[in-house]
Amino acid sequence: MSVDDNSPSTSKRRLFSSRREEIIEKQYNEIKQLECKYRNLYEGAPDMYRTINTHGIVIDCNKAYVNDLGYSAKDEVIGHSIFEHAAEQSLDAMRDSFEEWRRTGMVRNKEVWFKRKDGSTFPVLISANNLYDDDGNLVGSNSAIIDETDTYKARKQLEKANEQLKEVQKLKDEFISVASHELRTPIQPILSYVELAERGLVEDKNALDIIRVQAQRLKKLADDILDVSRIESGNLNYDMQRANINEIILEVADSCKYVQISKTPKMRRQISIETKLGSDFELHVDKNRMAQALTNILQNSIKFTEEGEITIETTVLAEKRLFEIKISDTGMGISSEILPKLFGKFVTRTTGDDVNKHGTGLGLFITRSIIQAHGGDIFAYNNENGKGATFVIRLPIK
Repeated sequence: MSVDDNSPSTSKRRLFSSRREEIIEKQYNEIKQLECKYRNLYEGAPDMYRTINTHGIVIDCNKAYVNDLGYSAKDEVIGHSIFEHAAEQSLDAMRDSFEEWRRTGMVRNKEVWFKRKDGSTFPVLISANNLYDDDGNLVGSNSAIIDETDTYKARKQLEKANEQLKEVQKLKDEFISVASHELRTPIQPILSYVELAERGLVEDKNALDIIRVQAQRLKKLADDILDVSRIESGNLNYDMQRANINEIILEVADSCKYVQISKTPKMRRQISIETKLGSDFELHVDKNRMAQALTNILQNSIKFTEEGEITIETTVLAEKRLFEIKISDTGMGISSEILPKLFGKFVTRTTGDDVNKHGTGLGLFITRSIIQAHGGDIFAYNNENGKGATFVIRLPIK
């Protein structure tokens, strides 16, 4: 019996078959489109992706993985072990991460360091899940890897900032302690000598000498605090003009000599201030501020020199167009702990109960700010002979 190809049932079968083929072809095309879409997403993702087998060999990866590791093509990466891409300091961490994946089937945000082709390293976060074939067999894992370079730098900067804040807080606490001492120290003798003078137990001149010295000390403290406030707000003004720098130095040296001889006998020291100045030279400076800076250095040298001499020398460094001022003393020098932060705020040095070794730690900070405002530089070092320290100021010749 023959089948009628034009029968209604045959036509229906043909129509059904045709529609089924259309549906299958449509679904196939959709699958291909989805595959292409996800392949493009995989390849174009900004983060690194890789697929490895159960032995840790890379069997696929995206462009970001290749590029971020410094390679130019996938064939330089595929077929290689993931441990070739781990920095030496992270080999153990990478092995632990790999074993964790084999044991648990996943890894979440493990921080390791990768190694680029050129040997440079960078931090990453790795997350991985199991990868199965169509029969449900484990064949490897897919890993998402995030470059943590920016985050790592930000974290390190934050850690550094926190350490700096702790140091600033420590210095402020020390400053408050020292400043309160600096305030009490002159106030007590002022009150005591006023009372002694009123009762006629000390000559008025002696009382006035002591009161004057201590009042000047109080004024210096108030001026320093005010200057620091102005420096930090950018409101410390300068009146720049041509001036003979040697004249400024000599005036400062004379004034510091006067301060020494005007102290009470107990406070006086056998210190000479010598000047070895070159030819007269004019610089573009604020005379008062420059005198303030030099006075701060000279008084600091006097404070830490029990006996001997302080020498002020000037030299023109013609080849560098700089005018150099050196202030050297024969004192105790600068401790290794203080030297790196000598010109910072609140940096002080105390030795036992000797109040003459105290200070607010503001003078040298102000000095550096003044010198820098003149376009110059200042630094200090301990003398090679083990006696004292030297401060060096270099100002531009304009």
